[in-house]
Amino acid sequence: MQEKLFQGEYVSSDRMLYTPSEFAKSNLMYLQEIGALKARKTHASKRQNLDSFLFFYVKEGSGTLDYNGREYMVKTGDCVFINCKNPYLHRTSEDLWALEWIHFNGDSMLPIYLKYVERGGQPVFQPGTSLEAHRIWEEINTIARSSDYIRDIRINEYLGKLITFLMSFSWNPDAAPVNNNSQTLMNLKDYLDTHYQEKISLDMLADMFLINKYTLSRGFKEQYGTSIINYLLITRITHAKQMLRFTDETVEEIGVRCGITPLYYFSRIFKQIEGISPLEYRLQWK
Repeated sequence: MQEKLFQGEYVSSDRMLYTPSEFAKSNLMYLQEIGALKARKTHASKRQNLDSFLFFYVKEGSGTLDYNGREYMVKTGDCVFINCKNPYLHRTSEDLWALEWIHFNGDSMLPIYLKYVERGGQPVFQPGTSLEAHRIWEEINTIARSSDYIRDIRINEYLGKLITFLMSFSWNPDAAPVNNNSQTLMNLKDYLDTHYQEKISLDMLADMFLINKYTLSRGFKEQYGTSIINYLLITRITHAKQMLRFTDETVEEIGVRCGITPLYYFSRIFKQIEGISPLEYRLQWK
């Protein structure tokens, strides 16, 4: 762990290089570097092939980010989240920016980042207010500079908060304006929630909601982050788990009531999702 105050020609910065424990590197999300800077002159910073993920937000000023072959304008209040294995370059504009950043990593981070991208997460996004981003940065910064003997565990906790913050902006249908199509998709979701016991197909839903099934499928995934079929399956399994725990109905009866038949198929699908058979699940919770 090393703190560094720097007053240079181009930036004034306060950063901490952090060395996590071997336990943290093997089991947790861990901090690599945290800091803040204020640009004093226009300049650019270019890197690639870093085994790290970078989050920063712009406290004031503006600049640009070059990432994955695109240039993004970045202004006050914007947040940036990128995989530093990829080449990137960020530069301040004449409106000199002030940033707070975090470099971090962990074995789970690449799958999380890929899920962020899959759900439509962008390298640059505007959260509406940077107060939450600043609060998380302050919490991690304070813990990293402390002598807390479970410091790495606490850093993992707050990096988890950062990931939650980031994922909430990768896919957020409730914040989108409601138009005719999104209202249709909300009605479709309500239909699946209440009719999950019945036989349902994409063709049937397309006829019911008067939308081409491919358009319907694509729109549902964009708005809810999963396919219609997967959402229906998870809904059915969730109800099956409730009945396995809180009723005395047989496994076969529960499969029928959840719309998954015959018994062998219900058992196979349940085990595929939960890792154990319906009967094992029931016994485990009893």
